[in-house]
Amino acid sequence: MRRLLFGSLVFVATASAAQAPRERDWSKALAEDARALHDDIAANHPGTVNSLDPGFAANNDRQLAIALDRAKSARTYGDYFYPLRQYVASFNDGHMSFGAFGNTPNDHWWPGFATHDDGTGAVVVATDDPGAPVPKGARLVGCDGMTAARYAEATLGKMWGNWSLESQRRFRGFHQFLDENSGLIPRARQCTFRVGKTTKTIALTWRPLPIDRMVDLMDRLMRFQRNDFASRMLVDGTRWFTMPSFNGSPGSNAVKSLPGMIETMADERTALAAAPAIVLDLRGNGGGTSDWSRQIAAALWGQGAIDALPPGPSVHVDWRASPANLAAIATAYGERRDSDGFSPDTDGWYRSVIAGLGGAIARKQALWRHVDFDGGAEQSTPAANVKPKASPLPKLSTPVYVVTDFVCMSACLDALDLWKALGAVQIGRSTGADTLYMEVRQLRLPSGIGGVSMPMKVYRGRQRGSNQPAVPVHRYAGDIGDSKALEAWVATLPERRRHGQRDTSGAK
Repeated sequence: MRRLLFGSLVFVATASAAQAPRERDWSKALAEDARALHDDIAANHPGTVNSLDPGFAANNDRQLAIALDRAKSARTYGDYFYPLRQYVASFNDGHMSFGAFGNTPNDHWWPGFATHDDGTGAVVVATDDPGAPVPKGARLVGCDGMTAARYAEATLGKMWGNWSLESQRRFRGFHQFLDENSGLIPRARQCTFRVGKTTKTIALTWRPLPIDRMVDLMDRLMRFQRNDFASRMLVDGTRWFTMPSFNGSPGSNAVKSLPGMIETMADERTALAAAPAIVLDLRGNGGGTSDWSRQIAAALWGQGAIDALPPGPSVHVDWRASPANLAAIATAYGERRDSDGFSPDTDGWYRSVIAGLGGAIARKQALWRHVDFDGGAEQSTPAANVKPKASPLPKLSTPVYVVTDFVCMSACLDALDLWKALGAVQIGRSTGADTLYMEVRQLRLPSGIGGVSMPMKVYRGRQRGSNQPAVPVHRYAGDIGDSKALEAWVATLPERRRHGQRDTSGAK
């Protein structure tokens, strides 16, 4: 089961879809889908029986009541879609996302310009269309009596959730003046911008935004790095490994690329230990399976170093024991058990979860504790069984840097937890964040239009808190997508300089 940014992926896919017929009983569709969503959460999500999250079930009931009230007046696709998105967004969980399948109507409006979050917390005009009322680079001061931050929270925060996270503001900030015509959030009438040393207040004139122009703006303004897998040596000898995904699905680019990369790390470990620095580049990595990061850790630091880590607090997992969750795991096992690289450990994991959930359901238990769970791992997606060199390995003293951006979540965060514990230094930008609810299955709602990613288990005792991003030791202030500039900056970092000084003194 992959940890997916389901809502993000679906939105990108459907935003470019052709216009679909608008004739439908949208009131009925919203009411039926909202009830199905509510009942599925109640029956299958661990949050509804989690004593440490007492407000979860009440929020589920409250959101159903709001959606049913809105269904009474629903007449358009937007009247159907946006209440459900707000329903799901209210849980502030990146693993629980709502999206649409296939062709959907699109009704975007804009005032002739678009903005994005520039990474410093500022909302800045990012377009320079002829006739735009404000120039590119103008900084938003506020709208309709609200500060820029308050206006963003009242609009995008309400529609997407998790607005306290820098990653969400970076990822969704481009929507600020690309209004979806949802009717559920305010559309600014008047805004003030700082242009150079002066301020300018303008009345906004909203107009329809053609879908092809919307797609073009999305492509330019979402602004996250899209890299290919690569292993290379920089001019100064730094070893740089680019890993934009931890996907474990058979046939994925990660499955095609990571086994060879990990084998290189293991085979060339002596040379790597002598390099000025090792860089593990996770820009654009939204997660996948944590098995990859464990294999990388064993190749670089050695299994002995992993086993020697302090035990820390007890970490375990509670699964919501339900027939739907059991069916999802059983289906995934059936699809992947014969795929290349399906290791005996992964096979055993599937079998233990299937047996454990089945037994708990028979005993009518709401939760089942996975006692054999490896607390730092998301094991349900098989990764190729690459065996690194046998431990113990000589201590790795060269600095290991991990580059992150706002896309990093799920298994990418698991990698950070493990590698930082082994001595790696996080650099770049703050990551995304996840709650303690994990391991999603996909739910298709009765209308056939909407779908939701639904977590099935909950962490207990994880050191990293719910919706807590990982903050870099060294924050990169430049364009995180400019690899050449990033490489030059890495060469200036203090760990790198200290390591060079030790090498020089040792040579004497």
